[in-house]
Amino acid sequence: MDKQNVLSTAIEDGIAIATLGSKARIHLDPEMAECLYDTLQIWAKDDAVRAIILTGGAPGYFIKHYSVAEIITVGEAIQKSGVTLREDAKPGFFALDHAITLCETMPKPVIAALSGTCMGGALELSLGCDIRIAEDGPYEIGFPEVQLGILPGAGGTQRLPRAIGMAAALMHILIGEPVSPKEAARLGIVHEAVAGKALARAKDIAGKLAKLDAPALAHIKRLVRGACETPLSQGLILERNLFTMLAASDAALARMRDYEAGNLNFRPDP
Repeated sequence: MDKQNVLSTAIEDGIAIATLGSKARIHLDPEMAECLYDTLQIWAKDDAVRAIILTGGAPGYFIKHYSVAEIITVGEAIQKSGVTLREDAKPGFFALDHAITLCETMPKPVIAALSGTCMGGALELSLGCDIRIAEDGPYEIGFPEVQLGILPGAGGTQRLPRAIGMAAALMHILIGEPVSPKEAARLGIVHEAVAGKALARAKDIAGKLAKLDAPALAHIKRLVRGACETPLSQGLILERNLFTMLAASDAALARMRDYEAGNLNFRPDP
């Protein structure tokens, strides 16, 4: 798929890549979020897709942030409507929320290749991915919303504490000052800050994942992502049962036999 300036996609060797935006379009907006959500739904069900990468299409950007102009439009419409908002109201459909949730819940690894600046809603999208690789450079990563009188609205206040801890997340979101890729890696906001292209490193990781057995990857993702919300006793039971199921599978038995025969190395030569 190639929707000019919004989203382009490619699939090769089991790796699906979604490139967000372009030089002419550096902000997330409803159209881009909907295109991404639709694409992810297809890839989540496609057995030929073994790993997914999200990256940016504009030089120096992953995606800058969610469109502030769009947020102003929504805020003004609410003001004019006279509707009284409530804290316990059920949110309406928001494609970005669903795209992020799909990144978290689909049974295959999703990697964010942060090819430049990544703030606000763009960072929230990346936090839904399993692995985040940032490209080192004069780029900004963070949640500056408080400086606009708002707060992260697509899961940032909930996912960042889970990624880096409550204390570090509070300081980062309250102050609202973006950090460099290297500082983001130090804080744990991203997993790595690389000197080369983030997409190249993401492809390297995705290539390794694509060669592994899909059921094992799916079960690991399910267990690790659920660990913080699942009681330990319950998580241990599920882990043991999934372990046993995999151990009795043809694919795992073949790999283990190869290892016992000396034909499989955990860190193969480049």
